[in-house]
Amino acid sequence: MKSLKVNFDRNRVIHAVAYFVSFVVIVLSSGLSRDVVLSQTNGRLEIVSLSSRPDLVSGGDTLILIKAPAGIQLGRLSLTLNGKDVTSQLRQDPKTGDHRGLISGLKTGENWLRVTAEPSKAQASLKLINHPITGPVLSGPHLSPYECRTVESGMGEPLDADCSARQKIDYFYRSTDKTFKPLANPTGRRPADLAATTTNDGKTVPYIVRVDSGTINRTIYRIAILDDPKSSEAAVSWAPGPGWNRKLAVGFGGGAGTQYNQGVNQATNALNDLYLSRGFAFMISTELVNQLHGNAVLQGETLMMLKEYFIERYDVPKWTVGHGGSGGAIQQLVITQIYPGLLDGLQPTASFPDSSLHTADCGLLQNFWRRADPAVWTDAKRTAVEGYTKGTCAAWERSFVPVLTATNARGCAMSDSSRIYDPKKNPKGARCTMQEMRANIYGRDPVTGFARKPQDNIGLQYGLEALNIGAINIDEFLELNEKLGGNDIDGNFVPERSSGDLIAIKALYRSGLINSGGGGLANVPILHARSYTDAAGDIHDRQRDLTIRARLQRANGRHDNQVIWVGPPRQRGQTGGVDMASLSIDTINKWLDDIAADPAPLSTAKVVRHKPAEATDACWDQSGTRIIEKDGFTGRGKCNELYPVHSEPRLAAGAPLTNDISKCQLKPINFADYKVRFSDTQKTRMKAVFPSGVCDFSKPGIGQGPIKGKYQRY
Repeated sequence: MKSLKVNFDRNRVIHAVAYFVSFVVIVLSSGLSRDVVLSQTNGRLEIVSLSSRPDLVSGGDTLILIKAPAGIQLGRLSLTLNGKDVTSQLRQDPKTGDHRGLISGLKTGENWLRVTAEPSKAQASLKLINHPITGPVLSGPHLSPYECRTVESGMGEPLDADCSARQKIDYFYRSTDKTFKPLANPTGRRPADLAATTTNDGKTVPYIVRVDSGTINRTIYRIAILDDPKSSEAAVSWAPGPGWNRKLAVGFGGGAGTQYNQGVNQATNALNDLYLSRGFAFMISTELVNQLHGNAVLQGETLMMLKEYFIERYDVPKWTVGHGGSGGAIQQLVITQIYPGLLDGLQPTASFPDSSLHTADCGLLQNFWRRADPAVWTDAKRTAVEGYTKGTCAAWERSFVPVLTATNARGCAMSDSSRIYDPKKNPKGARCTMQEMRANIYGRDPVTGFARKPQDNIGLQYGLEALNIGAINIDEFLELNEKLGGNDIDGNFVPERSSGDLIAIKALYRSGLINSGGGGLANVPILHARSYTDAAGDIHDRQRDLTIRARLQRANGRHDNQVIWVGPPRQRGQTGGVDMASLSIDTINKWLDDIAADPAPLSTAKVVRHKPAEATDACWDQSGTRIIEKDGFTGRGKCNELYPVHSEPRLAAGAPLTNDISKCQLKPINFADYKVRFSDTQKTRMKAVFPSGVCDFSKPGIGQGPIKGKYQRY
């Protein structure tokens, strides 16, 4: 990172300190908070790390703040890094007297900063643990094998085995025809079709965007920000201009993948008009696309490192908000649980609670339907068993069951297919499964060397609800559960049920990869929005928002920091007659601004206290009329009439709405529990199907427990 420099001119320091108090308030639950709060509450000499937690520094530099007693001038302080004088890297804010500086030259491992004030001889020190900019910091050993994608992303040939690339700066402008165009000479004559934009803090500026590209933690990042350069980019004096509203938005991509590569993006992917036109800085990265590796531990670590870089080069943002749907929604929710403080507000669209969605169930059901008698197993019966609308379970199988299959070459997405696992030809090859992406968390089987697998369906009574309401009969229920089977370690269908590895299951909960509703989720605004697509057989079914709500309620005793919006089916990127994306960012902008302005400690009560009037459960009909749903989507209201809630296979098998039991505890079969009467023959058959008993969903799952801690190391 030596080639990247920052100018701490007077204006930038003043802006930074002005927003420092807001930063303190908004990150009280993060790994940064304890250091920041100390600087605000003590009068003694102190060193505070602003850009990261002191033990989680990366890239060889860190932005620090020195709080000195009143009257201490810059010339009366001396700062050393590992015994070397680095006082010249500090600048003093003339208003506050505080000293800040981007301190470079940290070595990998332990470093010590020491400051001395004259003439009092007051001293303070801070230990910093620095990690390579290529990572890892917390997530454990890097995935291997691994293919670079810097060339495909326009970043040139990789510089090393970690797929590093040189920093690159590009400029674009927004044209009056509402498209972005390259700006080859940002300091030259302005294009005739250059548009202007008015940011949400009231500044009207030329709509010129600077895109900063590079690599951190093996991800290709892009940071876009409004800029109106007056001199050459090569000048070391560059700093964010007046167009930046001091807020950061992070884009998260969807899917759920198992790729052994770096991922591809382009500078133009960061040109998000929704945010840039309002003055936000907008950041993306290849790792923050769930289709790449599907590992929120790694994704959160990457976001942590990217925010550190952003703070060091741009400044402490007033607050940071997430944006993204489907797998992008998963990332926002799970990262906030595991790494609280990185995101201050969430905008998950087409949400799922996490990546542990029992996807294998749809694969097993579709495999059974293909072998079953279609005259018996009609569409109505299949739908009753699946819980979804017709076609949804089949869509799950097409889209995401392959990530459970070790030989899924398409999922591995490697240019060299000879490196992919084959049980006979290449048993040591790269296995294309989700558990391999999470091997550092789940651990490996000492016999096979394969990542442990949490998938389990022992005791699960598929079609239980359908049986009790008479949609299927007892013999059909028994046939289904006799023949459904499971998957082996390679993802192949086998007659036996799947028995999850208990070590992996415990790790799933302890790591926070299952969204419990806890961690940092209680103290952030969560504004869900989705178009209603249940009827089309889309996997993004509406009940998932209610599952998230149920988990928040269980974990925190309340869920009023969550808002749910639903609109009609998508129509060319818009939701009927309402632009929920614009409404969402404008609503959460007001919400987060008010939270940041409140000096009280961060809490759920504080978050809820500042909810804008617009932040309430609602739906929109096809004409764009807004309907406020007072019952919170749990009753018979108009929104539920317009957009009925459906189920899914585990809910239809008796699981609670929280639906986060990976491996259920078992109970003896009690035929009095069923709303149908079994014959003696059927009872005997039922006991053979479930020799150890059936799921007892009144109890926590086997291995289920709270998250072990925040910012865990693997």
